[in-house]
Amino acid sequence: MVEVSPGMKKDIYPLLQFRHLVSRIDQASLLQKHRRWTGNDDTDHHYHIAIPTDNDPLYLHLFWRRKSAAPAEFIGTYVLNIKGLLSEGYIRKDGVKNVRLRICHSDDDLLYIQTKSGKPSLAIARFPLR
Repeated sequence: MVEVSPGMKKDIYPLLQFRHLVSRIDQASLLQKHRRWTGNDDTDHHYHIAIPTDNDPLYLHLFWRRKSAAPAEFIGTYVLNIKGLLSEGYIRKDGVKNVRLRICHSDDDLLYIQTKSGKPSLAIARFPLR
């Protein structure tokens, strides 16, 4: 975490060296068609879906909840470079025209883009938010 002002912290994820793959943007700057995802720790601590490869870049509003009955917490709005994430192994092909995007919540309280456990992962946010 990076100190912003006394008592306030700003999430450092995703790290700057990965901004060519994924970046967090202000919701107000979101002019493109976007997806809204809500991950849930009761569902194996991950969320995944097939995305058409022509949805590049992908604009995503991400929410997460600890339990199915818990309120969803807003994590952030992201722009994802689908072709870049695929070429660097963070997502995988899913048929001819799709990729599989998976976001998982790990024991270290970070949300990652990752094809499956043990594969390369890219941290995009901290949850719970602090």
